[in-house]
Amino acid sequence: MSIVIPAILTKSKEVFEHQIKIIESVSELVQIDICDGEFVPDKTFDLSALKEVVTSARYDFHLMVKNPGQVIEQLYDLPNINRILFHIEQVQFPTAEIEHIHGYGHGAWIAVNPETSLEDIEGYLYQADGVLFLAVHPGKQGQVLLPEVLEKIKQCKIKHPTVRVGIDGGVKKEHIAELKAIGVDEICVGSAVFAAPDPAVAFKELQEMAR
Repeated sequence: MSIVIPAILTKSKEVFEHQIKIIESVSELVQIDICDGEFVPDKTFDLSALKEVVTSARYDFHLMVKNPGQVIEQLYDLPNINRILFHIEQVQFPTAEIEHIHGYGHGAWIAVNPETSLEDIEGYLYQADGVLFLAVHPGKQGQVLLPEVLEKIKQCKIKHPTVRVGIDGGVKKEHIAELKAIGVDEICVGSAVFAAPDPAVAFKELQEMAR
């Protein structure tokens, strides 16, 4: 069984609040994509706005930023954090960043770009709580899933069956069966949910397929 996690990527606080209200009734977890305009071209809404949003959802923060440590310091005391995911390509000492996040009592995942090899991350798989494989180049929703990432995930689960693995980017309902088959534990979806006529219904359909 895989779980589906809706992912919000927006420049607008108003859009963020609207999407949270739509999805919190059907999903306990929501991934919030944070972009700084440097690691990826676009920049998301001001993080201070998160403290004004009241929600029953718990947040997974996917940091698509040049300086993850700095952003972690802006987020750590939010009451509804589940975990923080940072890009291993952006830190010199991944172990220290994992410990930094764990020190605040949050889950710590590493995220990896499509071109990053499995060999580059194997030394950190058992220090982090999981690894999120990006199946698109980060920063924009609505892209096409890169099939070579599926092979990398398959090899990861063969070599490291106890490591928790997620995928993010380009996922549509026609991919769900294959993702389950290769052992993906968590499936992050953005436009497949929020671009649908009824996001809550779209999410429930994807979650049912992933069970």
